[in-house]
Amino acid sequence: MTRSPLRLAFLSVLVVALAACGFQLRDALVLPPDLDPVMVKSRDRYSPLADSLAQSLVRAGAEPAAPDDPAPAVLDILAERWGDTPISVDSRGRAQEFSLRYAVVFELRNGDGTVLVPQQSVELSRDYISVPSDAFGTEGERDILVRELRREMAAAVLRRLGAAGRDGRMIGPDPFDGAPTDAAQAAMEAAAALPPPEAADASAGEAGDAPPADADAGDEPAAEPTPDPAG
Repeated sequence: MTRSPLRLAFLSVLVVALAACGFQLRDALVLPPDLDPVMVKSRDRYSPLADSLAQSLVRAGAEPAAPDDPAPAVLDILAERWGDTPISVDSRGRAQEFSLRYAVVFELRNGDGTVLVPQQSVELSRDYISVPSDAFGTEGERDILVRELRREMAAAVLRRLGAAGRDGRMIGPDPFDGAPTDAAQAAMEAAAALPPPEAADASAGEAGDAPPADADAGDEPAAEPTPDPAG
């Protein structure tokens, strides 16, 4: 079917009008204006979340900071914590259903130290069943959930950055109604115990290539809780 010139002209005008008013696809990531070359920092140098965020930022058009960049923008992953919370038991009192929780604390600073996205936490959770007689199958389910939560966490952090980019202003944390869970509380406490960014950068420069200290407990997803033995 041949489209009429009038219809094609109308579609062209519509596209131009949408672009002029700032319309963008829902899933497009808009970076904060005047963002300097950016690097993603994590207390865990092997963090899959940090790797995923760095790749996503480059795909969105961010310029990756060079290792010797004196003043890069920093997406700082201040803490990552995992937790397994029993939510139901079987007839023998053994935990059989758990809530897997993943909490992250982060902030985004520009190269001049301006805070673009202030320190805030994001927590995600998924429930899974741990059958005492089928521990191997349950572990596979939990591993799948860990990977899914990491992907969803990267998307959640990017949405916060995108909000700052669209509005062109500092974006604060979402209001939280209720007490934080163990995973979120542990992540916030770990972030609160860290030195200010300037002190951390100075101490890192003095340390040079010294081997890192052991990671805090909770940085990696713990193994599935072992079911109680049959009585």
